[in-house]
Parts: sequence; C-alpha cells; structure tokens
Amino acid sequence: MKRLVLLGAGHAHLLVLRELARSPRSDIELVVITPTVWQYYSGMVPGWVAGLYALDQCRINVAPLVAAAGGRLCLDRSVRLQASDRTVELHSGVVEGYDYLSIDTGSSTRMGTLTAFEGEQVPVKPIEAFCEQWQQVQPRLMSAPGGHIAVVGGGAGGVELAMAIRESLKTTPADGKDFRVSLVAGDKGVLPEFNAGVRRRVRKQLAQAGITRVDARAEVRQGRLVTSAGQTIEADLVLAATGAKAASWLEGSGLALDTEGFVSVTPCHQSLSHPAVFAAGDVCSRQDGRLSRSGVHAVRAGPVLAHNLKAALDQRPLKPFNPRPYALYLLSCGQGSAIGSYGPLAFSGRWVWRLKDWIDRRFVEGFDQPA
Repeated sequence: MKRLVLLGAGHAHLLVLRELARSPRSDIELVVITPTVWQYYSGMVPGWVAGLYALDQCRINVAPLVAAAGGRLCLDRSVRLQASDRTVELHSGVVEGYDYLSIDTGSSTRMGTLTAFEGEQVPVKPIEAFCEQWQQVQPRLMSAPGGHIAVVGGGAGGVELAMAIRESLKTTPADGKDFRVSLVAGDKGVLPEFNAGVRRRVRKQLAQAGITRVDARAEVRQGRLVTSAGQTIEADLVLAATGAKAASWLEGSGLALDTEGFVSVTPCHQSLSHPAVFAAGDVCSRQDGRLSRSGVHAVRAGPVLAHNLKAALDQRPLKPFNPRPYALYLLSCGQGSAIGSYGPLAFSGRWVWRLKDWIDRRFVEGFDQPA
C-alpha cells in the first residue's frame, strides 16, 4: 500500500480531497497535514472584512472531507522536508514518510522593511492568521476616536482590502470619529497587470470611497512609513498586501526551487527534481512561467492535480494543467458592488457583485457534501 501525503489544505487540495471522497481508494494510505481544520476561501475574506459575510460562510471544514476520502487528518505543520528521504518533519516532532507528496500550503507575506514599523502590522497572509488578527484589531479600532490605516500593496488583495476596511470603519459625523484609509500602491499604481479599463474603474471607486491613493513604493525608515518620493505617511496601522514569500522550511529540502524559494514544477505540477513530489497554489512556481499566484488558477489546477496524483500512484501518464488565455477576476468594492475583468474587457456594478457572490458561495457550499 502506497502512502500519499497532502501537505496543506489549500484550494487545490480541497478539490483533490473532494475527488478522493467521491471515488475512495482502498489501495492507498492518505494523510492530510494542516495546522487547522479550517480552510479560508480567500475570495470571500474581503467581503467578511466589509461586514457582508459571517466568518463561517468564508471557510471550509476539511475534517469531513478527509474522513470521506478515507484519510487521516494530522493537525500540525511542516518544519523540515527531506525529499531524498521522502520524509516531512512536523512541529510536534513527528516525522511522516511518504511515497508521494503533494504540497499546497500557501505562503506568507513578503514584509521587507515593514517589520520595523513602529505601529501595528497586519500581514494579509497566511489568510487564517490574518482573519484571527483582524478579529482583534477591528473592534479596537472602532472603539478609538479615529486613526489612519495604510494598506501597502497595489495588487488585487490590497485593493479589495482597502475598500473593505473603509466600509468596515464607515462612520458619520455624529459618531465623532475620523478614520482614514490610504492605499500605497507602488510606483506602477494599482493593478499594474490588469487592463486599463479595470484600473480606471478601480481608481474611480477608491476616490468615491474616500481612500487616498499613493502611487509610490513604501519602506520603513526609523520606524515610520516613507514613500520613494520622500513622503512620510503617519499611519497607526499598516496592513501588508505586499506579495508572497516562500516557506523557510523549503530551504534545504533538496527540491528544485526558483530564485525566490518556491517549488519549481512542470506544467503537470510535478517537482522538477523529485517526481514523487507535486505542488500547487502559492507554494509553487511553474517552469514555463504561465501561471500567476492567484486563487483562480489554484482552483482550476485542482482537478488536474487530482488526476495526476492518481495517475502517479497507478504509474500512468500525467497531463498538464493548461491555464485559459483569459481568467475571470471579480474584485469586491465592499459596498455590494464589484469590478470585473476578463482579458481586455472591464465591467462593474451591483450585478458583478451578485455574480461574484454566487460563484464564491457556490464554491464554499460545494464542500458541504463531499461525496
């Protein structure tokens, strides 16, 4: 009997588990290692911050999925991986061996100098840590007379969270509170990888929400947030949406890594150096460069990963995950409206939010009945 270890319960692994739950296999020993039973769906977290969802609506309990797939759930996290020995050492000290390993652990936030900020820092990733921290921060902010929150990072995550925070801290003059939100987007401005129509809509929406946009890089000097133009931003809290950082435990694993420390994989999401290892989501980097780090791609890669893991166990040929030329991106504006992008197309309105809400709810609710 071969042992298949799923390290992490990210979006792609949720789909692997659902497939294994629908077609359980008695010829493998399945082990799922993840720090918590909850997997947070990143697409709905800004809506939760804005007050549009309860937290339970944005997360999936992986325990029933693992049980339905005939697996063993291990609530722990990796601290060391030895690909040559096919072992994963866990924080508890337990060492798990494997015949085949799939990694979908996500990433942490690339903080850079922001760690030296003299005020409070809230990294966006890992998502579960962000949700826990925001539950403590938001009530504290609301009990204060006001404050300035700086969201650093002009990608989709930074844009959505800036508008969500603005919505969550919305007050009236009668409240006697004054909350300000700034989005420090970087030298290229907001959403540099999106089309001009989307960027124009986002800039307009930010202005209408009263969010100050700073099109400059930011770093921390002497404990304060300073832009590349020399402007000091007096912030009480910095929310960092500054991109993904690879896990330190991948160093020394023996796996082929890219220059930033992410697992290098083929189009089949198989390790370049160790065929018994697969990876998906934020933790990996495609050799062909065709995949950006996005929940959209992680979800679509899930069924192909499930196929390839079963094929590897059966010694059958693998198949590549071929991303579509265009991906549908829907950005929440925090007010029951959203902005959409599909290739060169851009669109916005309440109907876009309803579409996003339907897609997101459908994804999460699709794991209620795994079999």
